[in-house]
Amino acid sequence: MSGQHLAEAIAREWAEALGASTYFRVLQRDGCSHDEFWRSFPDYDALMARCGYPGAVAGRLCALVPPGSTVLDIGAGTGAFTLPLARTAASVVALDPSSYHLGVLRQKAASAGIANLRYVEAVWGEAAASAVGPADYAVAAYSMIDPDLRGFLAAMIRCAKKGVFLVYRAGDPDPLNAFVRGEHRPIDYLYIERMLGAMGYEPDVAFFRRGYLLPVDAVLERYRDGRRDAGEIRAFLSASGRIESSPSGEAVRCTTTDALVSVRTGRE
Repeated sequence: MSGQHLAEAIAREWAEALGASTYFRVLQRDGCSHDEFWRSFPDYDALMARCGYPGAVAGRLCALVPPGSTVLDIGAGTGAFTLPLARTAASVVALDPSSYHLGVLRQKAASAGIANLRYVEAVWGEAAASAVGPADYAVAAYSMIDPDLRGFLAAMIRCAKKGVFLVYRAGDPDPLNAFVRGEHRPIDYLYIERMLGAMGYEPDVAFFRRGYLLPVDAVLERYRDGRRDAGEIRAFLSASGRIESSPSGEAVRCTTTDALVSVRTGRE
């Protein structure tokens, strides 16, 4: 199969898998914007902290970006990667489709005394790429929510003079997903790695595992859109031996593996 045909096949698989993802389904089902979705999820930062995110992958990524570089963070959110990158970068463009999340990031940056950020409210694509201009490095962590994966990556690569970094999930999905939401093809870093290969690049991939405990109530809230009620979910987790009790309450043992996909563009 030629590179063009392979890329087209991967693009179709990605679009289908993305369409089945929870975030994308909620956007389409409720007809809401990215900003409206995140405004309805005010506990996002607290939940991510409980999940140990971003964890070790952020340290590795920051170590790969030389001090004094210019960086574009696509889907910056509330700053999981933006803020640590900004501590050594010359400047960071924080691009995100949610004004709410950018507002949270502004407050966090001000509290940390970080002043080398530029904020851009936009959905990533050719128009946004033209607006922000080139940077030494482009970063996208769990923000590849575009059905056009090839277009998303191509715009990143065109903007990045030295390299791009992408962070996405790896490993088997949590069995609870299939129990609550039904079986569907998992969406993971392999689509990104394969697409970059079809585009003629040889990406490096490193893996970082996070183990953490989430309160049972937080897990139930996460799966409120599923096909199982709270009693069924509790029974499944109990039968799997994943519920732990402590003086502070019941918690669920969870594991997430993050993949860091790196590509050197070499256009210095």
